[in-house]
Amino acid sequence: MPFDPLIFFADAGNGDLFALLPGMRRPDVFVWNHENDSRTWVAPSLAKYLEWWLTGRIQL
Repeated sequence: MPFDPLIFFADAGNGDLFALLPGMRRPDVFVWNHENDSRTWVAPSLAKYLEWWLTGRIQL
């Protein structure tokens, strides 16, 4: 996944950043790992990301 189209909107608190891919027409949320430059899917939408992050379902 290219880095350029990512729109970062939140910090995980450990240096990793959460991002959206608006140009790809995907509502999914990904996390960019600052240590190994990987991108990992974390939620199917921004609403689910907020729900899962606040309930502790997303753990990095």
